[in-house]
Amino acid sequence: MKKFKKILLSGVIVLSLTYSCETTEDKKLIGGLIGAAVGAYVGSEIGSGIGKNITTVLGGSLGYLLGQKLANILSESEEESFGEKIKETLDNNENLESNQWSSDEDPTKNAIITPLSNYNYKNSVCRDFKKIVTKDKKSIEEVSKACRDKDGNWVVIETS
Repeated sequence: MKKFKKILLSGVIVLSLTYSCETTEDKKLIGGLIGAAVGAYVGSEIGSGIGKNITTVLGGSLGYLLGQKLANILSESEEESFGEKIKETLDNNENLESNQWSSDEDPTKNAIITPLSNYNYKNSVCRDFKKIVTKDKKSIEEVSKACRDKDGNWVVIETS
């Protein structure tokens, strides 16, 4: 957990240092890098042996791509609120029972989160879920896998 806090703190520092001169490309890069760091950490916690190396690389790569996509659509505060809605949905909704999220900042941004399945994966409780994020009538649809970490928190480990 200490490693994760260090990674998260590093991401926050990088984000705050570059926020004042933020462009769309900077935001994509920072979102991707933070996503990669978190994904790599989670991947390293799930795998073991040679599989640990593979899950670390996959987690980092997928986190980078996810971080870039969402950075194009959601602001930092919207990402936080959207993440909370995902956790709430995974905790409380049955499979195929959707939950909706709406931005407090921009009425054209909203999302639908739908849990698809739940199962055990490498000694962790996991759920697949679909999210459709919409802004100005343009949508991005992704299917993700989230697993509980050692502390019981949901962590997205894979997105396609």
